[in-house]
Amino acid sequence: MTMDKQEAQAAEPQRVSTDKVSEIAATIRERTCMPAFRLAIETDRTPGLTDTKLGGLPYWPAHLDYPTTPKGQKLMLLAQLNLADFGDDERLPGKGLLQFFIDAEDDCSGMDFDDSTRQNGFRVIWHKTVDPSVTPDQVQALGMPTSLMGFDEDYLGNPLAGEFALSVEPTTSSMNTADGKIDELFVGCCRELLGDDFVAGRDSYWDLLDKDGVDLLFDELKCPDRAHQVFGYPFFTQEDPRLGELAEEFDTLLLQIDSDGEPGTGKDRVLWGDVGIGGFFVNGEALKRGDFSRVLFNWDCY
Repeated sequence: MTMDKQEAQAAEPQRVSTDKVSEIAATIRERTCMPAFRLAIETDRTPGLTDTKLGGLPYWPAHLDYPTTPKGQKLMLLAQLNLADFGDDERLPGKGLLQFFIDAEDDCSGMDFDDSTRQNGFRVIWHKTVDPSVTPDQVQALGMPTSLMGFDEDYLGNPLAGEFALSVEPTTSSMNTADGKIDELFVGCCRELLGDDFVAGRDSYWDLLDKDGVDLLFDELKCPDRAHQVFGYPFFTQEDPRLGELAEEFDTLLLQIDSDGEPGTGKDRVLWGDVGIGGFFVNGEALKRGDFSRVLFNWDCY
């Protein structure tokens, strides 16, 4: 071996071994595991006006001003959560209905690239109580767009092919490699396991792993599936939009809606751009208070 080659090998930083990657991944799963709710489309059930669902007609009392864009265009219901389906989870403000509206006429679905918390093209609204006298006909008379129009060229911001009932199942979630805090946690685990000298000058798992190590970490920390979910850890096709102070403020995944195809048919039921994924984030303490004045909405795709 030539001296130049020996020097090059000596200068190359040491990488975390494969067995240590698995150990660190197990530690991350243990430390970040939290209760969450998995939402699944039920194809054999048509949802009612106040059910947990994607799209369709929203519950909306006639005496309330319907949500619109600054130009007066009515927003479309993306999702509705009947909080009674989530038990007595202390992270939620109570019962009633939690609704997520987007601008179906905007090809970005109302997401603002300059300020993803600006609720001009989207809105999150909580109805503390539900008036059982409100009917679908009364709501339909308000004349808002709905996902029942399907993928329409006049509504490029609509990611839904129709209306879908959702089941709600308790589950657990742990941090995956898409989360913006994964680097800090991974490096911290390396420091504990391998020492300060090993980590020195490196602040990302990309700096500490070779290609096989990165592949293994991705495999061990991936979500059970890309999923529709409430709480838990989000997935992004690009990068976590919660940067700097936003990461501390928007610490809670309020709702994630994934692209979703009908099994065995190749038909899309939910489609964000090129097989993307959308999420709404809120501060956990604000959520408990029922304060949705500050919500971050983001969707990205490949």
